[in-house]
Amino acid sequence: MKKIVRTITVGLTLTGIVLLNACTDKFDEINTRTDRLTSVSPELIFGLSPVVTLRELTSNNNWYFFGNYGNQWSVIGGTGPHFGFDGRGERIWNNLYSGGLLPLYEIIANYGDNPVYANRVAIAKIWKAYIFSQLTAIYGPCPYTDACNGRESISFDNEETVYRGILKELKDAYTAINTATSATDNYPAKGDPFIGGQLGTTAQFTDLNRWAQFARCIRLRTAIRLTEVPDAWASGLAQEAKAIVAEELDNAENGLLINDNTGNFWMQFGAEADRTNPLYQEVIGNPELLIVDPGNFPVLHESLSLWIKEETYKDPCLDVMCTAGSGGSGRNRFSKWLGRPHSMERPENYQEPQGYSSPYNNLKYADFATVGKTFSGVDAKFYFFSYPELCFIRAEATYKGYWTKGKTAEEYYYEGIDARCTKYSKTGAAVTTYKNQAGIKWSTPSDTVRVGSTIKSTNYRDYLGGFIDSYLGGEEDNLKRIIVQHWISLFSQNIDIWTLLRRTEVIPFKPHFGVDLNNGYVNSRWGYTPERMIYPGNERIINKTETFNAIDNYLLDKGNAPKGQQDQVTYRLIFAKDNPGLPVPVPGTVAYAAYPYPLENMSKNRVENNPFVNFK
Repeated sequence: MKKIVRTITVGLTLTGIVLLNACTDKFDEINTRTDRLTSVSPELIFGLSPVVTLRELTSNNNWYFFGNYGNQWSVIGGTGPHFGFDGRGERIWNNLYSGGLLPLYEIIANYGDNPVYANRVAIAKIWKAYIFSQLTAIYGPCPYTDACNGRESISFDNEETVYRGILKELKDAYTAINTATSATDNYPAKGDPFIGGQLGTTAQFTDLNRWAQFARCIRLRTAIRLTEVPDAWASGLAQEAKAIVAEELDNAENGLLINDNTGNFWMQFGAEADRTNPLYQEVIGNPELLIVDPGNFPVLHESLSLWIKEETYKDPCLDVMCTAGSGGSGRNRFSKWLGRPHSMERPENYQEPQGYSSPYNNLKYADFATVGKTFSGVDAKFYFFSYPELCFIRAEATYKGYWTKGKTAEEYYYEGIDARCTKYSKTGAAVTTYKNQAGIKWSTPSDTVRVGSTIKSTNYRDYLGGFIDSYLGGEEDNLKRIIVQHWISLFSQNIDIWTLLRRTEVIPFKPHFGVDLNNGYVNSRWGYTPERMIYPGNERIINKTETFNAIDNYLLDKGNAPKGQQDQVTYRLIFAKDNPGLPVPVPGTVAYAAYPYPLENMSKNRVENNPFVNFK
């Protein structure tokens, strides 16, 4: 027993180490510590990584930053909703490298050549690839090839290199897993809080088949992200990604991914102090904070509200995603499912028409719908990948012609809606009615909402009177239908939502009209959703040469930008389509009367003279 306790203590020490220089600071000293065991079972090291990863993906960054970026959650105070950057965001980089990746590198380095631990090494590689798929989606170029190697100055890899590495490592890992009953490497379930944690406390060994499924699902998600990368930015990567999408969807048809919601991948929070849901722990579990600053608790975002509230499409999962607010009072009483925009600011020169009063004037925090208890509860689940996402990837790939061996895109679209409703025990007539209503129904325009260029109902318009709306057209909007439903299905997975929106750019969102220009933004009047997060300050100081090399040569086109370029949230990553901005509002709307001009894209996506900056 003493040995086990000491081993766990050693592992916990790993989690507490903060290596600000991408796993490099004093790495050699870590490897020669005298108080560490030289022989530790890999699972006792590995188990720390999923826990740290979960804590970072669900920390307050999930609502201060990424909830706003995904246009599904909104918070009132702080830098996050202003689309800037503060020190809180640096923790993601620091902790995912130190507590998330460092244990995995130790396992791979120390046990990679030992066949006795072949499955445990494969699992470490799968989780490593998953973490990098999130890091490079958040920041772009990052240390990959040389990460955690002990050097003080560590090079960054461009996105192409990282993505090719992720896709290869995932396939190599799931191919290497030996699930035969004769396999000598059975992974103890107690050392696996991810898949093993889903099996309950009585399971002796984790399910290796589930790990292979997860690897295939993440490989599919990563590949679909890359299917429209311009060749000028990564030659041949898009075609390779399309082939991988087809390969993994073939695997799905053969039952090698997941078949329904029983196969979803999640981790569950608990009442214990070290397992508490960060949203519950920081906000709900701290009632004094809610009294002093209620804006810390995320409310429904205006953008999502337009698509799910009772007054528009009446989403069957509405009461699961949200807890109703008051909707205001008196003459200003509106939907109890009201969502809050990024900010209440107006564009420069916006003139509210005489006689019009925005429904958002004078609203209070309690008037807005808040994030539902399914997601904010002490024992909530956090999903890493679930069946609705697979359905909508199938629908998109089929619609775009990347894969043609299954059903129609329309059939997968409806299967996705069924799957996301079933995930929250919503079935029956309400779901059928939802799928058959105008706008949600395939190829059917929201004809009860708009006639010609006139939107009949104000419920479908944003708080400024119609810069954006939740109207869906006919056949020409079927891809948009798929992406809208995919977007809704990812509720609470705010990093994954943000990535989906950047790679598709088919759902219109208003910019923020009060951005903090001193935190990673170019000098402009407003800012669209950030394209990435800037590198942590310590990385730019300790690893300065390599960090600015990545900014100059990987984020900006080589030769077109001055050395020492300021790191900015507006530099578009290779998988992201350019945000086209918003056209002139629809004539006849309040927005048109108040501001009859387009809201052009004022983000600095790469450099101005890049011929591919307007790639759609």
